[in-house]
Amino acid sequence: MHLQNSSDEMSKALECRAGCADDYPAAAQLRQEMAVEMGGDFDAMASDWRTKFCAYFGGKQAAREGQLFLAFDDGQPVGCATITIADDYRRYCFGILSAHVNAVYVKPVYRRRGLAARLMKLALEWARERGCKRVRLRASEQGRFLYDSLGFHAGREMEIDL
Repeated sequence: MHLQNSSDEMSKALECRAGCADDYPAAAQLRQEMAVEMGGDFDAMASDWRTKFCAYFGGKQAAREGQLFLAFDDGQPVGCATITIADDYRRYCFGILSAHVNAVYVKPVYRRRGLAARLMKLALEWARERGCKRVRLRASEQGRFLYDSLGFHAGREMEIDL
C-alpha cells in the first residue's frame, strides 16, 4: 500500500505495511513519542519498558496472536499501530475472538495524510482474517474522528483509577 505525500516539494512514497520482530524497537520509540505528546514519559516511569514492550508485542506476534503495522517515509518509521487477539472468557467459553488495538500513533508532521486510517484498516483486516468478531481500542480525543469514520462506536466500558 503506497500513499503519496503531496505536501512536500519532492513527492516521496509513504508506505504502510506489517512489521516484523526487528521493527519493535522503532515502534517502542514511536510509543514513547506518543506518551510524551500526551503528557507522560514512559522512559521516566520504567527504564526497561521498551524491552518489555518489544517482548510483549513481539511474543504475541510470534504466537500469531498479534501484529505490528508501521508507516514509513523513505524507510524511516513515522507511524505505528498494534493489534492483539484478546484472551478473555468469551474466547475461552464460546470461541468468540475479539481483538484490541493499541499504540496508534503518527508523528505530527505526517498527520492528515491518511496514515493512521491506513494503519487501522490493515489492523482491522488482520483481525477479520483471524475470525475476530469485535475490535476494541482506547481512543484519544484526537483519534475519535478517525475511529468514528471507521465504524467504531462508544461502548459501555467504564474505568476507575485506584
